[in-house]
Amino acid sequence: MAQKTSPNSLRNVALTASKAYRTKQGVPVPEWDGALVTLREPSGDAWLKFREIVNPTMPEGQEAPQLTESQKFLRNKEADVVLFIDVLLDQNGERVFSDDDQAQVSEIYGPVHARLLAQAISLGMSQEEAGKP
Repeated sequence: MAQKTSPNSLRNVALTASKAYRTKQGVPVPEWDGALVTLREPSGDAWLKFREIVNPTMPEGQEAPQLTESQKFLRNKEADVVLFIDVLLDQNGERVFSDDDQAQVSEIYGPVHARLLAQAISLGMSQEEAGKP
């Protein structure tokens, strides 16, 4: 049975920044000496930055340049890093990286980071979306 919440209490909960996102706590990362991390779904700001990297706005009348496969890979990695630094939290719910760490994280970003990001992104899906092929 659902717990009753007073309107004032509900307001306070709804205005709590740490409760604005779905999170997954205690995610083990064996490759990081078994560290436990918290993941949260990406913020709207991070998604906006991601989209600006993947689909940059071009001046009117100008088309986006054709990218080589390696350029696409690097562009996509840069966009993924923006999301990754937004979603990785420590066990206290604090961000592990700041936006200023983007270049450093990009240098070492690999499959472990990508798997953690995929888990965080899946937190933002509805149950119906998660079940679609």
